Amino acid sequence: MIRTYSNYITEAVRSDRNLYSKNLIESQDEIGEMKRKLKIMNHQINQLKEEIQGKEQLMLNVIAERDVLGTQLVRRNDELALLYEKLKIQQLTLNKGELQYKTRLEDLHDLKREIFHVQRELLRERTRCRALEEELENPMNVHRWRKLEGSDQILQKRLIQKAEEVVQKELLIQEKK
Repeated sequence: MIRTYSNYITEAVRSDRNLYSKNLIESQDEIGEMKRKLKIMNHQINQLKEEIQGKEQLMLNVIAERDVLGTQLVRRNDELALLYEKLKIQQLTLNKGELQYKTRLEDLHDLKREIFHVQRELLRERTRCRALEEELENPMNVHRWRKLEGSDQILQKRLIQKAEEVVQKELLIQEKK
């Protein structure tokens, strides 16, 4: 019985040893598999890190371009606002110019009308002067002239005065033209 017990213990130890050996092999296989998976994961992590770095570099270029475009957009908006302001000023100037042009046209129309009246008056005065000159040269009523001999100087003064008025009106017409 002691032998059996000793066999039994030996057998139990052997069975435990086999079981532990089997567990050890399985654990070692699992550790090997885990190491292999860890290597794969480390490799994937490194690849992802490289991708992230590349994308970060691209993102920096894109951010820089965005900033440049933003600055350009602000400048363009400022230029556009300045152009709108200039356009507004030019439109106001144009409106004032049109108003002044219309005023000048009305003034010109009035001046033409005034010139017409002055020329007509000048023509009347010239005609009157000619008639008076002809009457002086060829008196129709000699007796009439004899009665007016004393007032001859007054008429001459009036004639000279009227001639001067005609000359002044002609100068005025020339200035207005």
